[in-house]
Amino acid sequence: MPKFVPYVIITGVFVLALAYLQFRDRSYLEDIARANFPPPAAPRVILPPPQEAQGPLLYVSGNRVAFRTGPGLSQKVIDRFDKGRTVRQTELQGIWVHARDVDTGRMGWISDKYLTQTNPLQTTASN
Repeated sequence: MPKFVPYVIITGVFVLALAYLQFRDRSYLEDIARANFPPPAAPRVILPPPQEAQGPLLYVSGNRVAFRTGPGLSQKVIDRFDKGRTVRQTELQGIWVHARDVDTGRMGWISDKYLTQTNPLQTTASN
């Protein structure tokens, strides 16, 4: 019998034992599968923003009308609106209307003498 035969037998037994252990415990395959193919992410549900109580749409009837931080002439001016600008009324305090600017979403106060329920820029077709 040649000298290398015992080494071949020992190496064969070792390879068979290693193969048996690998096939017996397949958890390593699950780890590889999880790493390569992660589970799909849970679907995200995007909800619309909560709806506030919606007041009437009003239109600015003057030019350079002050949109203020609070009700009163002493309050800081946030912006100035021109004729036809649309706002949505949220509150009424005396002659002051708390409103949300439809274009920008900002909140502020406008004197009710500069607001109308009809758009002053719309013209009616006359026959």
